[in-house]
Amino acid sequence: MSGASALDRVAGSRVLVTGGDGLIGAAVVRALAEEGAEVTVYDLGGDDAAARAAEAGARAHLTGSVTDAEAVGRAVADQDAVVHLAGRAGLDQGTAEEIYRVNALGTFLVLQAAALAGVGKLVYASSINASGLPLNPHAVLPSRYPWGEDEPAVIADAYSLSKEANEAAARALARRHGLPLTGLRYPLVRDITVDDGAVFARHVRRALREDPRRQACEGWTYLDVRDAAAATVAALTHETPAAPGILVAAPRTYLRQDTDEALQRSAPEVPREQVPGRDVPVDLHRAVSLLGFKATLALEDLGEHLLADLDDLEEPAS
Repeated sequence: MSGASALDRVAGSRVLVTGGDGLIGAAVVRALAEEGAEVTVYDLGGDDAAARAAEAGARAHLTGSVTDAEAVGRAVADQDAVVHLAGRAGLDQGTAEEIYRVNALGTFLVLQAAALAGVGKLVYASSINASGLPLNPHAVLPSRYPWGEDEPAVIADAYSLSKEANEAAARALARRHGLPLTGLRYPLVRDITVDDGAVFARHVRRALREDPRRQACEGWTYLDVRDAAAATVAALTHETPAAPGILVAAPRTYLRQDTDEALQRSAPEVPREQVPGRDVPVDLHRAVSLLGFKATLALEDLGEHLLADLDDLEEPAS
């Protein structure tokens, strides 16, 4: 669904990508360049960042912080669209104050600059943690399965709070300025193909051992970085509400068990509808209906032995 609140096309459009040197950012730069966009990367400019941006297909590289209002304003000027991915991606990325400041203030400044510059479309990074459930230090679970973007927030950490603030800022800037916006609630995003999937398989096994409640809150979801980039590019040319962010994930879990069995074992007290097979217990219909997006890369396609088994989490992935 294209219209006044979306780019007509990516090819030939000038697109600024903040955080373009990050995992998702670099994949987005590459995907946009392959679609014929004129990409500018804006990031903190680490070692060889400009060279990596050029290798990914960017036409230009700018250095600056998203909390610097003047630098952000200069970067956004004359752009047709902005993909805002810069931020502190998790509770281990600094103090609570640093995480909240970069994520919440940085996003507000980028959104405001885009609105004032008359940018045609902005896509921003939200998170599956915008609900507050996965990172909550208490033993909370979703109100029901499958759960979706309207799940009531239960927030008790700075990172999730910053993502809730991002979505609130999106609503406010869209309401005030008519800025066309789409937020994406990314789940666990990795390049799942590294070492034929073994690296990712080890990661999810470790995550299950260390915090099984968090993984159940997330519905054992994940997304390959190429699919994350595809969803992001699709959001540029589709009209959506400014918030809440749209959940994007692979359609099946990384577990060997069927999802109903996993839910019975991990969250038996939570009301639920029957979930077919290994489908994720997260509602992805908005990704399909609003973005036309379906993930294409699945862990089992690399080898069914890579799937995590709730009965045998101590066994390392082969």
